[in-house]
Amino acid sequence: MPAPLEEIIPSTTIDSTPDDVSPIPVTAQDIVNCSFASWYERFRPVTFKSKVVPLSTDFVHYLNADGIYLPTDGAAATIEELDSSDDDEANDSQQNQDDNVSKITPHFPMIEQAIRQAVDDFGGAVFPKLNWSSPRDAAWISTTQSLKCSSPFDVFLLLKSSDFINHDLNHAFEVCGQDQQPENDISYDLVLRKWHDLQPSLEFRCFVKNKEIIGISQRDMTYYGFLIDIQQELETKIYQFFEDYIHDGFSNTNYVFDVYIQQDRQKVWLVDFNPFAETTDALLYSWDELNKFDIENDDPEIRIIESTPEANALNCNAPRFAANMVPKDVIDLSDGRSIAEFAEEFQRAMALSATQQDDDDSD
Repeated sequence: MPAPLEEIIPSTTIDSTPDDVSPIPVTAQDIVNCSFASWYERFRPVTFKSKVVPLSTDFVHYLNADGIYLPTDGAAATIEELDSSDDDEANDSQQNQDDNVSKITPHFPMIEQAIRQAVDDFGGAVFPKLNWSSPRDAAWISTTQSLKCSSPFDVFLLLKSSDFINHDLNHAFEVCGQDQQPENDISYDLVLRKWHDLQPSLEFRCFVKNKEIIGISQRDMTYYGFLIDIQQELETKIYQFFEDYIHDGFSNTNYVFDVYIQQDRQKVWLVDFNPFAETTDALLYSWDELNKFDIENDDPEIRIIESTPEANALNCNAPRFAANMVPKDVIDLSDGRSIAEFAEEFQRAMALSATQQDDDDSD
């Protein structure tokens, strides 16, 4: 389940009707049903291969903790070695920093082994997510500029850098209200999905109200001219997939699901489920019109971006998830280093800060 995002509403879909529309209530069970482990086994034949790794309380605390401390497994060696010095005091200071870094390096051998095993089983790369969200807002920090991971280091870096992951851990049920919180403690999982090089143009989001599709939206906010010619075919295939697999297979009455259509358009894959709530991006719709949609009188439609100017207006020339990127002082700290070098230097800076704080407290 994505973290709350600013709605992207094209001018053609804005409804000037002044009527206030109350959102459809979302229960805690609705949220739980969208959790990956709740639906994966039932839909395994029509979704991508995945491995679910239960997370310990200690690991959840690690994800919630301040600072980005990463495992060494999978981290690339730094390009430049630190210059040796004859200054004993400088060497001692450097050793103290190294010792502090080693003390706070995460050590979760079972999770790290599960990641390595999944990477081997799935052909060398995985796509990580938690119960509802993937760390797609942190993709910019990875060496591949994507969620493609080949080591525990890659996975930990993305999870620790993502606001969407923080939303899963701390805010997933806020949309339900205080009187609709989960009855039992929530178990968190690391989901490792087999990596596929998907075409963003063929990903679609489907909105379901009262067990019926009320709208389909292109997911990637880019203009793809070829979609116009096959729009009707895509809509037909999505509806057929919904009737064959989703309609009677998913227990929620109102929900959102994402699909991917193969390039040859011979198969539709289920990607994910999300709650029917504003915490899920409405893309080419608005939540106001989705909540107002009358199944008896309104006609559902598939929406795609039909022109380049429309795509430019939606994207606003801003980097995707720009608000989730790090402050300037952290960028300055990176100083042009590779991701591995930056991670190491960032750890050293954090450890040095902790050491100086301890010294100040002692004084």
